[in-house]
Amino acid sequence: MLTDNKPLNASTRVQPIDTLTRDAFGYFYNMQYDAAIHDCELALQAHPDDPFAVNHLLQAIFTRELDREGALNAELYLGDRFFHSQRVPVDPNAEARIKNLTERSLQLCARRLISNPNDVDALYARGVTRAIRASYMALVEKAWFAALRSALGSYDDHEEVLHLSPDYTDAKFVVGLYTYAIGSLPWPERAVTFVLPVTGNKSKGSEDVEKAADGGGETSADGQIALALILARERHYSEAISLMHGLYRSYPHNFFFAMTEGDFFKTSGRLPEAIASYRELLRLEQGEMFPGARFGLVAYKLGEALRLHGDYSGALEVYGSVSGYPCADRELVSKAILSAGEMYDLLGQRNSAVKKYQEVIAAQDDSPGAKTARQLLKHPYRMQ
Repeated sequence: MLTDNKPLNASTRVQPIDTLTRDAFGYFYNMQYDAAIHDCELALQAHPDDPFAVNHLLQAIFTRELDREGALNAELYLGDRFFHSQRVPVDPNAEARIKNLTERSLQLCARRLISNPNDVDALYARGVTRAIRASYMALVEKAWFAALRSALGSYDDHEEVLHLSPDYTDAKFVVGLYTYAIGSLPWPERAVTFVLPVTGNKSKGSEDVEKAADGGGETSADGQIALALILARERHYSEAISLMHGLYRSYPHNFFFAMTEGDFFKTSGRLPEAIASYRELLRLEQGEMFPGARFGLVAYKLGEALRLHGDYSGALEVYGSVSGYPCADRELVSKAILSAGEMYDLLGQRNSAVKKYQEVIAAQDDSPGAKTARQLLKHPYRMQ
């Protein structure tokens, strides 16, 4: 989707270019998905035969479903985590709508390509649809081979766009992202890719993603998100933090941007800044900035940062607060209870630690957390 903070240029192709679509993009990147979908619906009504308008609505609906299930995580597309992610349940009505819009877009693109096989806009739009379908098949249906075929189709479409129109910077996003992702895969996953037409190359991939981020087109914001994650993955933390901070400043209602900025601080070892970032985000929980956001996850991340910083009492207090936040799922609460037990052990309060471990076992007897808790009943937790 289009970012508002860069001007359109001659090589940018966003169809339709209208107020409704621009407003929808702003809502989308502020994670106000219902409003984004509303404006995308109206834009599609005004442009019923435009696959770009179909794709905008398709992306908004699919992303809303990912967010509802806590599965909105751009890191899924930047390495092997994509292959090990949990299946995402989707509302049946949304599932039917996603499939309908996917087919509608593909049919519109096919109609245009029959008339002109070198229609770069139709090729680009079909590539976008195929990329969304690949993500859907992988995350929702867990149909890996079908997802791979769709992803390769997307890559081929956008490669052809760049062959026909090298200045079509939006097409560099999918090409660059897939090129980087394959180049980042560990063995044995990467060995499988030798039979694929996509050559993994982290340097070339990140360069293309950066060009998409700087292009001012509809993939500019997505490119900036992906580039920030790539920079963090490559341990260029200052640049990643700066980029994510800029995104958060542009879209102040985006909970993911705010939380990820704190994550980058924590991962880079800048623990005081991470702690301050998470605390500031939790301070906003009482307002209207992030309705429905998963603040329990932020509290857990804050506990982890405090633990790393050596503040075991502070971490214990924060872990204990996780269950009190709305949208704190069972697994997260269990992890927080287990972590609280570990903090009690580090503080020398063994009896309290044992109670926490027993609580985890009672709540999730067959979970990995319960297995760890049983081990900790035998031997007190010690920092690695």
